[in-house]
Amino acid sequence: MLRPVAAAPGLALLFALAACAQPGADSSSAMVPSAMVDESEADAAQPSIPITEVPGEVLEAIVADAADRAGAEREEVDITIAEAVTWSDGSLGCPEPGKMYTQALVPGYRVVVEAGGAELNYHAAQSGDFRYCENPRPPAEGSGNQ
Repeated sequence: MLRPVAAAPGLALLFALAACAQPGADSSSAMVPSAMVDESEADAAQPSIPITEVPGEVLEAIVADAADRAGAEREEVDITIAEAVTWSDGSLGCPEPGKMYTQALVPGYRVVVEAGGAELNYHAAQSGDFRYCENPRPPAEGSGNQ
C-alpha cells in the first residue's frame, strides 16, 4: 500500500513557479526586477526613440540613414513624426520623374527626423522598405495626422 509523503514546503513553490515559465524559454532571458537594473547602462546602449505606430526595425534603419546623410551620430537624430499612413500610390509620396507606380492605396509609414540641423522626410511601405523624400507629398486624404 502506498502512503502519501509530505513534500518539503519549498518544493510546492518550485513547482508553482515552474508552471508559470513559458515553454522553450531560455532561463538567461528571465525577467529581472527593475530595481536590479542599472538604467544608466540600459539608456546608454539604446538610442532615444519613442514608441510609436512604426516598427522599431524601420525606425532604427531610418535613424541610421539620417545620421549618415547628416554626418551626425545616431544619438543626435530626433524623431519628430512617426505615424502609420496610407499612401495614394506605389511611389509612397516620393514620385520620381519618368517612373510608373502601382495605382492603388499602399499602407505604410511617414517618419520625419531632425539631424544635423536639417529636417529629413522618410516614407515607408508596411513591408519596411523606406526611402528618403527630398520633395515629399502628403499621404492619402484621411490618413495619419497630416
